[in-house]
Amino acid sequence: MPVGIFKTRGPVVNLDRSRKARMIEAFLADGLGSDVSGKRILDIGCGNGMISTYFSQRNTVTGVDVEDLRRGDSHDFRFIQVDSAGLPLADADFDIVLSHHVIEHIPAQVEHLQEMHRVLKPNGLAYLGTPNRSSPVMEGHVGNDMVLRYRDMAKLFRECGFESELLSLRLVADPSRYHGDVKFGRFFPDPIQRALIPIYPSHHFLLRKRQ
Repeated sequence: MPVGIFKTRGPVVNLDRSRKARMIEAFLADGLGSDVSGKRILDIGCGNGMISTYFSQRNTVTGVDVEDLRRGDSHDFRFIQVDSAGLPLADADFDIVLSHHVIEHIPAQVEHLQEMHRVLKPNGLAYLGTPNRSSPVMEGHVGNDMVLRYRDMAKLFRECGFESELLSLRLVADPSRYHGDVKFGRFFPDPIQRALIPIYPSHHFLLRKRQ
């Protein structure tokens, strides 16, 4: 097994990631204040390639992973196979960096975030999605102690040079806009939604380099 990587196999490779790609795009558009087009994008842990392929329609995309698990219809982007959390890529080369449910598979989590920081342009934008070990309804990852707890997330991002913006409340409050699966959140008053944040099963963040 490559150093710094927790490999997983199974049906996740065959999942349709198109809805997740549209969700990430909506979050990024909020952060950019514009459409996601004409950007240099890095997709770390690109898996079956569907998210990379989605963004490659209007952007220049590089995907990296420890295995080439791309589907037959997911080859419209540059792919690099890696064997650690270190990235064979130049400093400050990407406008956008994506890490969607990757950090929980990497023992070298600090290095993963530092590498995201290194390859991101000074005014770039990163998206990170992660399950929440603090949630009683988190799905999967049984026995995986690398899953982050909610209370540790923002602190870790800051230690690695990022300012973070939590997006999860937006997804729960307006699932249609962000292509979410959960439809009932908008019926809860805002104070209740905020109180439940620490136990949401997963979280989404926009990351920017600290100035």
